[in-house]
Amino acid sequence: MKLETMEKSLNLYPNRFHLTMMAVARAREINEGDRPLVDSSQTTKPVVIALEEIARKAVVPASIEEMNQIRAARKILREKALMEARERDALLQIEEGPEDDAALADLPRVY
Repeated sequence: MKLETMEKSLNLYPNRFHLTMMAVARAREINEGDRPLVDSSQTTKPVVIALEEIARKAVVPASIEEMNQIRAARKILREKALMEARERDALLQIEEGPEDDAALADLPRVY
């Protein structure tokens, strides 16, 4: 990690705990598929990218309570999407019918 990136971030947000929480929250978002808001050709580490975004003021700081609320809302959305995918898979299995089950019965079982 570049020392200057860390120093810039600490100059903007002298509270190390809040800075750490912001970087961790943003790194999780990047890990979950959000696009980086800065050029990340030098590194692929989400924490470094998050600190670079903070140093360049590409992200807006939120309070820890707001970050927790956002994280909880995203968790609910992920769980809802997972449930919908499972329901869709179950419907597809019902539509396939018993003929497909007979073909699968001949395959060896792996436990």
